[in-house]
Amino acid sequence: MARQEQGKPSAGADERTIHLSGGPITYQVRPSARARRVRLVVRPGGALEVVKPRGVSQARIEETLRQYEAWILRTQARLAPLAPPPAPTPLAEGSSLPFRGGALRLTFASAASATSMARVTLRGDQLTLALPAAAFTMATEERDGRVRDLLERWYRRQARTIFEERLTHWNARYNLTWASVAIKSQKTRWGSCSRRGNLNFNWRLLLAPPAILDYVVIHELCHLQEHNHAAPFWALVERACPDYRDHRRWLRLHGHELTF
Repeated sequence: MARQEQGKPSAGADERTIHLSGGPITYQVRPSARARRVRLVVRPGGALEVVKPRGVSQARIEETLRQYEAWILRTQARLAPLAPPPAPTPLAEGSSLPFRGGALRLTFASAASATSMARVTLRGDQLTLALPAAAFTMATEERDGRVRDLLERWYRRQARTIFEERLTHWNARYNLTWASVAIKSQKTRWGSCSRRGNLNFNWRLLLAPPAILDYVVIHELCHLQEHNHAAPFWALVERACPDYRDHRRWLRLHGHELTF
């Protein structure tokens, strides 16, 4: 129902104010065809967004805000000092890219021919992006968007291998079975587990320290047995990850920084 989220409020969202017992709260409403229930999102800096299924009434929204007033105020107070991440600067020769607790150095090269596909190659800690000649004549903003798209695809390919390897590693302690693994670019989740045993992971976890990625893997793995966040679930997580509370706290404080 309610969660912290990285990034900025949606452009053009409908801004409203409600007067609650603790005072006025300003929020933005974003309709979503995919939402199944009203969801509250507090972002770094404290901005509040209400994501609602289409057709949900204003009365239902206000009922939800009243119900979660204490959580909203508490979370806004915690996140207020965390300014939203600044607009990214264009990636350039020598830019540093976070990867599994370390950093990769980005370099550019010209593709073999004008019709060659862009290619990303990793050697040591150097990540080389070979681009067709036409890319070097693009406007900076356009080329930067192209570069980021290509890098995200590369990260997602690495993520599939890494998450599957870490699942196998940690499942040696649990001996559970999953149906599938998918790599996502979720806006509000680091991972999820469906009732059918489908595991989803956010590729941006490759930008986090390895222990954080492992915590999310263990968390979703345990949901294969416990489908809620009751005490038995956390006991199962703690079996393999005694420091899970520290990792949860790290994600709350630094998750919005996992970008390049």
